[in-house]
Amino acid sequence: MVTRVSTFGSLQADLFLIRRQNLNFDRLNFQVSTGEKFQELKNYGTKAPRILDLQSEIDRREGYVNSLGLSELNLQSYDATLERLGEIIDDIIKASEPLSTQDPNFTSTTETLATNLLIEVDANLNLEIGDRFLFAGTRFDTAPVANLRALPVYTTNDLGVANAVETANDIPTFIVDSGGANTAVSYHTQGPNTQDARSYEKVSLTVADDALLTYGITATEPAFQNLIESIVRLRSSAQAGLTEAQREQFLAEASTAAQNARDQIRQLQATNGLNLARIQDQKENHENFINISKIALDDIKLVDDATAAAEISALSAQVQASFTVISTRRQLSLVNFL
Repeated sequence: MVTRVSTFGSLQADLFLIRRQNLNFDRLNFQVSTGEKFQELKNYGTKAPRILDLQSEIDRREGYVNSLGLSELNLQSYDATLERLGEIIDDIIKASEPLSTQDPNFTSTTETLATNLLIEVDANLNLEIGDRFLFAGTRFDTAPVANLRALPVYTTNDLGVANAVETANDIPTFIVDSGGANTAVSYHTQGPNTQDARSYEKVSLTVADDALLTYGITATEPAFQNLIESIVRLRSSAQAGLTEAQREQFLAEASTAAQNARDQIRQLQATNGLNLARIQDQKENHENFINISKIALDDIKLVDDATAAAEISALSAQVQASFTVISTRRQLSLVNFL
């Protein structure tokens, strides 16, 4: 049986084959250059929805990781500040137990020490990170503590009169010269005798789906009220005109306030440590999920570079052979065909 083959038809078939080889060639070129199987998501077939879901979840969790990282920095700063304030309290307690208040250098030494401690507490409570004051509650743009050195010393009328610790929205207020002038003063920029909910408000952070963490330490904490009270009492013991008994009473009251502040700061450290551990755990969980998801994406999307390179080399030879065949067929004459 004789089979008639159209030369034109043969050429068309060869051209179709070359076009298909060129498409494969482009695909392999993309794989070798990018390391991914396909440029278009639709080409992944039934795996496309999984790629979309994983990528979406990775993006969402990376957002959590960024937020947690910033909060972790804040909590670590709280921890370092509380540690330093604890050391200051130890200095106050030591200074409240002098060998003798009749020492000629007692007043100058105590005044200098108290002033320096106020300066340091001022700097710590006005700590600023990224244009935000760390201890300001949600009043991020305002330093929470005024110039502590400007606080007046107590008078002898204040001996034996305990300072009231403010809570809720009340700004910390000290009464100086009780039963006399009854002057209200505050170390806080919003006081005295005022209220400000934002100065007490803590930050809320979403650490995971439907998981909210409220954290933060504000300059209104009772621990800081007692800390500053203790330094002011210490400083008051150095004023002129006091009897030895009055100096010793001021020192005893300074030590009591400092010990109260130390206990309260330890509680703040414990709470802050728990919050820091929770943030670090959540951050690690998100990072683990991201890493596992990226490995899964790689298994779907990535190609074996060596295999792709071998395929492109073989395909190049096939394309070259096809061009040679077409070139030969274009030169066909009636004689050559017969």
